[in-house]
Amino acid sequence: MPLKSLDVLIVDDNANMRLLIRTILRSFGLAEARQARDGTAGLAELARRPPSLIISDWEMSPMNGGDFIRSVRRVGGEPHCFVPIIVLTAHASRQIIGEAFDAGATQLLVKPVTPANLLQRIGWVLEDDRPFVRMGDAYRQEMRLPKVAEKPVAAVAPKSSEVWALD
Repeated sequence: MPLKSLDVLIVDDNANMRLLIRTILRSFGLAEARQARDGTAGLAELARRPPSLIISDWEMSPMNGGDFIRSVRRVGGEPHCFVPIIVLTAHASRQIIGEAFDAGATQLLVKPVTPANLLQRIGWVLEDDRPFVRMGDAYRQEMRLPKVAEKPVAAVAPKSSEVWALD
């Protein structure tokens, strides 16, 4: 899917961040991006028309990114529960990253946002072919382990009679 044909919804409580993301997307050729000031407004926008991609802040008020994503991914929210979601966060702690993916994020991008990083994440999302699976009352993308070589690579180790010395 070409970038210019994407229907993107930007969900962020910071108007300047929404403007920055929208400006970057326009530089990629996207004509327009819809905007929502927080998770609650984002859900209302989803009800009007599901986008092809959501870019959402993590820390928002009154509805934060985690609650927003869990609401999007809830069973019964078809078809928008399958929309890819890129989470933006300024706090890339292991805990927040884990919470974002547990909530149903497709990708994560740490602020400050650069055009190159945003384009990379969008590319990953567009090429992501992992199916959604039902987990309790929500959908999550199937987790896959990295592909392993078909033939194991032989490890090089010294024989017990050899001694390796560092110069």
